[in-house]
Amino acid sequence: MRSLPNIIITGTPGVGKTTTITELLNLAQSAEPPIPLKHLSINDIVKSRDFEKEISDGEGEGGFIIDWHSTAGFAVRWVDLVLVVRCAATDVLYDRLSKRGYKEEKIQENMDAEIFGVVLEEAKEGWEEEQVIELSSVNAEDVETNAERILSWIKTWVLNQQHESKESG
Repeated sequence: MRSLPNIIITGTPGVGKTTTITELLNLAQSAEPPIPLKHLSINDIVKSRDFEKEISDGEGEGGFIIDWHSTAGFAVRWVDLVLVVRCAATDVLYDRLSKRGYKEEKIQENMDAEIFGVVLEEAKEGWEEEQVIELSSVNAEDVETNAERILSWIKTWVLNQQHESKESG
């Protein structure tokens, strides 16, 4: 049994996944007591080719906040919550992608995926309805609110696990 949940924070590029995770990790670190969450950027892991090792290690203790633009390839048993970050303000999303230096074709591809909710639908197909939550991320206040909401969910999850452990022990 994991002591902390594993969470996927997913969404199309530019919606604010990594920004939300950074805020969440800061809040978790300053919580009383601190909550030892770990940011697992799949982009970085794939580049280092330690993907399977990193994910399977997370099955034991948990606490991984998985940052990826898809939910494909993750075993349902590894993940306790899937958060799909969305940016409905297409002008904001366009500006974010432009600032990253994306070419117009790539910007349009990502904008279409966001408009049609491709990542959200993928998540709903792979996980139970109560495991998938959509979060809006248009401005800085959204990021802060989302991080606080996620941290609150984690704290509740931990309390529920402790309660279940006492009942079964």
